[in-house]
Amino acid sequence: MRRATRFRQLVEENHWTVFATFSIHFQRAARDVARIDGDPRLAAVTVSSRSFDRWMAGDLKRMPWPPTCRVLEHLLGEPAVALFGRPTGEPPSTTDAATAETGPGTPTPDFAPLLTLPGAAPPESAGPLPYLGALESFRHADRQLGAGHVYSSLQQYLQTSIAVDLFGPKGRSPEADVFLAAAVLTEMAGWMAHDLGRDTEASEHFRVAFGLAHATPETSVGANVLASTSHLALQLGDAGQALALARRGHERMATTEPIPVLTARLHAMEGRAHARIGDDVAAQRALETARAILEDASAVPPPHWIAPFDQAALASESALALRDLGMLSVATIEAERAVALRGENRARSRAFSQSALAELLVQSGDLEAACATGVQLVAACEPLGSSRVTEHLHALSRTLTPFRDVPQVRDVLEQLVQVNRRRSALLASFDARPGMGRHP
Repeated sequence: MRRATRFRQLVEENHWTVFATFSIHFQRAARDVARIDGDPRLAAVTVSSRSFDRWMAGDLKRMPWPPTCRVLEHLLGEPAVALFGRPTGEPPSTTDAATAETGPGTPTPDFAPLLTLPGAAPPESAGPLPYLGALESFRHADRQLGAGHVYSSLQQYLQTSIAVDLFGPKGRSPEADVFLAAAVLTEMAGWMAHDLGRDTEASEHFRVAFGLAHATPETSVGANVLASTSHLALQLGDAGQALALARRGHERMATTEPIPVLTARLHAMEGRAHARIGDDVAAQRALETARAILEDASAVPPPHWIAPFDQAALASESALALRDLGMLSVATIEAERAVALRGENRARSRAFSQSALAELLVQSGDLEAACATGVQLVAACEPLGSSRVTEHLHALSRTLTPFRDVPQVRDVLEQLVQVNRRRSALLASFDARPGMGRHP
């Protein structure tokens, strides 16, 4: 029997509507509960995708198994009876009274059936992108946990749900929204592959995403992919290619409605490329243009498929550009601003900003501040499933090594050794997962 529940409400608020994403958090909670309760059997508690779909739909005949309820209560912070009751803020209905009489184990229907396609938002909130729920869930989990935790799930989603809709029964042409979702999620997969150090895969994802973008009516989708490809070119050391790709992105945006966030990002990529080439005037002009555009961006909310680019992201890109130009003092200011602006809910981005700041502080001779930043970085980055974070940690270690005779530096270097050892095991576990070694 279907009904709206507090469980679904909390899952949507946390952006866990894709089963794979929810499962990651549920398994973590199970391990926590096993440790808290001193019962190792609780660590083995799992949830099937079928059960998850039923819970999301409110299709409940009885309460879940008690150990499962224990983990759910720890994960979502509310009693199981409340989780499978009506959502917060919803007025009682006549069916709630019936439920009160029959007990929480036998809820009766009081809502029309809800869309339970994995990752999909309810019909009334889906907007122009039917796959918005999946997009937001994967994006949220990737930012907070790193690609290692979600890349294989995204690959599976692309190869099943998206592929089925793209290549459905003969005689039925897929709608433009399917190509839009395919392009956006494939571009996201490119970033995840890059985060795991798989740059050949990342390039292929971006190439496919750009091709899919041509099948959508939204010119900005292709421009968004070009911005990502430009960023990847910078990461791979090809500044000329990065500059050319950013300019192609601007050409596409000239033919469509303005999207300030995307235009600012393209200017930031231009600035980074000019800085890498050594053209300080062009670099600073592009960064200032990005900053001016971004200040007014709130007046034009970007579409859901545009990769977010905010003041923290611009500060981070500016710090790297200014570092490449040898302007260490202003680069440090921008890096400090990036760390201050980036909240803990964006753990990976914050880690990158902390790493850049620590290295800049070392280069500026402020070892005490560099060590303090390094300690914060070590404390926050251990669970992140990101090869790029590991690369940043190794880079910081190399930067600090010449100063290892300083006690504070020696302590940070030892912490870096320990965290990198644990992270190596974490990343190896991702490589062992089914599908992770398969090219999408």
